[in-house]
Amino acid sequence: MKVGDLVRLKNLHPSWGEIALITNINVTKYGLGQISLMSIGCVNGAIPWIKRDTYISEVISESR
Repeated sequence: MKVGDLVRLKNLHPSWGEIALITNINVTKYGLGQISLMSIGCVNGAIPWIKRDTYISEVISESR
């Protein structure tokens, strides 16, 4: 998973949409951080790095 990937979302409010673009990933050396997302219903969304498997089901399209 990296910036520019399209991902399928799960376990979020339906207003976020089903697909999002990863716009930024910040992870500290302690394993904490966040993934910034842009989707049809949430332009500036973010999810915790440690909960990424809870909210992202799969990478649909990888960026180059």
